[in-house]
Amino acid sequence: MLALVLLFALLAVATPQTMQAGEPSVVAGEVLVRLRPGIQVALHTQHVELLGTSNLSLLNRELRMIDAYAFSPIGIGSDTYRITFRQPISPAAVATRLARDPGVVYAEPNHRRELLRTPNDTVLAQQWALNNIQAFDAWDISTGSAIVIAVLDTGVDANHIDLQGQVISGFNAFTGGNDTNDDNGHGTAVAGLIAANTNNGEGVAGICWGCKILPIKVLDSQGGGDDASVAAGIRWAVDNGARVINMSLGGSDESQTLRDAVDYAAARGVLMVAASGNERSEGNATSYPAAYDSVIAVGATGNTDVVTGFSNTGPYVDLAAPGVGLWTTLPGNQYGTPNGTSFASPYVAGAAGLAFSVRPDLPIADIRCILEAGAEDKGTPGRDDEYGWGRLNLLRSLQLAQTYTGCPLNPPAPAPNPTPAPPPPAGNTPPAFAPIPPESVGADRLYFPETQHSLGGGFRQYWEMNGGLSIFGFPISEEFTELGGDGQNYTVQYFERHRFEFHPELAPPYNVLLSRIGDDTLRTAGRDWFTFAKSGQVVGCLYFAETDQSICEPFLSYWRSNGLEFDGRASKSFAESLALFGLPLSGPQVEEVEPGVFVTVQWFERTRFEDHGGRVLLGLLGNQLVVTRGWR
Repeated sequence: MLALVLLFALLAVATPQTMQAGEPSVVAGEVLVRLRPGIQVALHTQHVELLGTSNLSLLNRELRMIDAYAFSPIGIGSDTYRITFRQPISPAAVATRLARDPGVVYAEPNHRRELLRTPNDTVLAQQWALNNIQAFDAWDISTGSAIVIAVLDTGVDANHIDLQGQVISGFNAFTGGNDTNDDNGHGTAVAGLIAANTNNGEGVAGICWGCKILPIKVLDSQGGGDDASVAAGIRWAVDNGARVINMSLGGSDESQTLRDAVDYAAARGVLMVAASGNERSEGNATSYPAAYDSVIAVGATGNTDVVTGFSNTGPYVDLAAPGVGLWTTLPGNQYGTPNGTSFASPYVAGAAGLAFSVRPDLPIADIRCILEAGAEDKGTPGRDDEYGWGRLNLLRSLQLAQTYTGCPLNPPAPAPNPTPAPPPPAGNTPPAFAPIPPESVGADRLYFPETQHSLGGGFRQYWEMNGGLSIFGFPISEEFTELGGDGQNYTVQYFERHRFEFHPELAPPYNVLLSRIGDDTLRTAGRDWFTFAKSGQVVGCLYFAETDQSICEPFLSYWRSNGLEFDGRASKSFAESLALFGLPLSGPQVEEVEPGVFVTVQWFERTRFEDHGGRVLLGLLGNQLVVTRGWR
């Protein structure tokens, strides 16, 4: 392995550009850089040493000119770094030069992000918004469970009388510690709207009474932050149990660093909500992170359900919610009525927490659909650039969640001619399950004589990368077309323990998705996991509030040691384990897994764990599902 010294200096060839006035939206003396895989950073007292096999000498020279002195990753496991330098050189010029190096994926200035607040608007009657969104009737359905909602903001006053017991230990993106005290007030106001103690005889009512606030301090006492702090906050929230992230902040500059962090959260099943911005009268600029596709962008309405004059509009707006004169918590046991899209966004985040409480089994795309389809269409019929899908309606959304079977906003596209065949009825085995002779398999495919089936292409790559035989088992079919849960036709392949579904519209490794085979197997057998006994929190075990189940030994060690491959590291993160197995649907219970064989099992969304005398095995759910369907 070749070791090269990186001395933190930039722009070796061209004469350095001095910092120009007119760059107020970027952090002076900083750039964000994502390195190619395989480059390792070792920090020393006066320099940084890069370890890798590539020729990094040009990058080293580029970094010398500006006297760079710090190189910190954007979150644990990230290959994106914040580079800090001393010379008065334009960050945009630095980023342009660095982006040309083959060892760099991208380089960009570290843009500032600001809290979104319009301080001088008219204050309306206290808590009028709860009536508008039909919160009181919605609470008859659910007041929320312990869904963790991360508040990326200025911190939260956890000692506020109306927030005591609602705030868990969080993260300070500036210090790397857990001091999330609010030195501004904005974050405390956001947290109160989401999950203030309710029905306690004090102060105000939050949207999701049972939800927990995970405070992530990414903005300072003046309400300022940057892409680095926000991206680090997103990653920390995802890695530490957040199910929903609220971001009442934004800026008009696009950022690959911020986009990567948002993609990181979306890929791991975390729903993100952000304010659309308050600059409508100042040019109505597009605001990020709200404008990213995987983020729900929220505009603000007044008490007559008219979109406010300050609320940014555009094709990226997804929903509107009350955002004027909302009574909420402020530091020091105070209350106030702030205005802005900053305070519309937490209403939607709290609504997402309630929807997850009603339907913890649903992925984020369905929760998003529930909120959008349940909204009241107040603008031009259908989706429009002011209201998005409409103004939030809590009651209609929770009613939809109770009966949800598919998104009414996205009906299946008309099938092309000829019409694809529907799924085979029970007892009519698809031809793909018929054994094939080895001589019929090309050299680019693996043949398994044990099941007389083959594996190739993207499915083979995914199978080999994520555990192969021990996780998925042998293939028990060839590839064939089957109707997916969303009503669309997909190329699928069944394995002893799983079912792969190919999504060519997604980039690898997400182009292969795992079905909810645990849930599917239970439902096909006429069993409803909602009726299973809840294990609740158990000391020494891993608890999941979404299903009120815990994973204990010996299953816990197996869950933690296995998972899909996201980050290229040997160990498995929480997100990687969750992506492979999903949430626990039951506690440990004794079942007959084959005639006369009774073992302790635990059901998960995508598998079943079996305890065979201390040895954990995965259930052959692929086999079981096709047998139940009469295909074998």
